Amino acid sequence: MKKIIIVIGGILLIGLILINILSEDMGNMTTDGIEINTTYLKDSEYLVADLSISGNLRKEKTLDIKTLLKEKNTISIKNNQSRSEIECIVINSNGKKVFSEKIKGNAIRAFQSLSGEGNIKLVLNSGQQNTRIIINGDELNNE
Repeated sequence: MKKIIIVIGGILLIGLILINILSEDMGNMTTDGIEINTTYLKDSEYLVADLSISGNLRKEKTLDIKTLLKEKNTISIKNNQSRSEIECIVINSNGKKVFSEKIKGNAIRAFQSLSGEGNIKLVLNSGQQNTRIIINGDELNNE
């Protein structure tokens, strides 16, 4: 009987030690999620003029936004995270890819397109995110 009590006590002790070790590791885990704030174009409920992204991602995430493209366009990116990279892909109303580039840090890029609605796909790397993106708006150095 004593052997059974010792075995059960040993198993409980090992279980408590494991629970303690695992709970300490979970306290150090990074959160997963981002906050996206968007400004829409005048008289529109879904065409995006600019957006800001903040938070932390454990794995890569793709955002797909709709915007209004002109013949000559600019995308201004202010990325405060030195290790963070954003892939920006712009698709016009005909479904043709008119711009694609991986951008690290701050950048202003110009490209041409057909006028009309278009999609911008933003591929965010894992890690910390703190970025502002302006589409056909003020340049970064005016902020």
